[in-house]
Amino acid sequence: MSDNSQISLDYQKRQINSDNGQMNGHNFPKYKLIYFDIRGRGEIPRLLFHAASVDFVDERIDDEEKWYKQLKAKMPQHVLPVLEVDGKQLSQSLTICRYLAREFHLCGKTAWEQAKVEEIVDTMEDLRLEVAKWIYEKNETKKNEISEHLKEQVYPKFAKILETSLRGNEENDNSSGYLVGENLTLADLSVFETLTFPLTIHPSILDDHIELQQHRHRIKTHKRLSDYISNRPLRPV
Repeated sequence: MSDNSQISLDYQKRQINSDNGQMNGHNFPKYKLIYFDIRGRGEIPRLLFHAASVDFVDERIDDEEKWYKQLKAKMPQHVLPVLEVDGKQLSQSLTICRYLAREFHLCGKTAWEQAKVEEIVDTMEDLRLEVAKWIYEKNETKKNEISEHLKEQVYPKFAKILETSLRGNEENDNSSGYLVGENLTLADLSVFETLTFPLTIHPSILDDHIELQQHRHRIKTHKRLSDYISNRPLRPV
């Protein structure tokens, strides 16, 4: 079945008769994602929940004083995001992403596909760290230098990597338009969201990359993601 149409079947079944939190005598997980009121490192987990049509509490912290005085000490590593699963807490954004991807069958169908998904996720983390240099640089001269480096070297490098992944997937008889295998995975969501901020500061970076434009459009218009992406709160990052 194409377009990942069964990724959340198990979860949909488990949520029948959810008023009492049980199905056939078994509790299903209650999820809460705790993060600041920005996209940042909390957005890919949010996209995973929406892609899988799984309910979760999206707890957004917008009170800095409350965070430092009341909430920070209660987090297992004193950082966010934190995922709660039936009250159990999990830290580290990439760990959370991989956990949810496995739970929602968005991690690839085989061990090789799972490895390729994680390869792309780690590659996007490399890109995120490059862009972070621009975000946190205070000196305007240095900031401009970083901006030029991003446009001239960094973005082209990562665009080539991603195009190679898309073409390689197609050459393996997967004409889905996704990065790994036949269906939507964490890899696609990671690429989509990691490119969101760079496109706000450098809007033309995909102008010469039609395949990446098409991939981005495919995610943005995905039947389980389009409504959320179109209506999510506008945040700079």
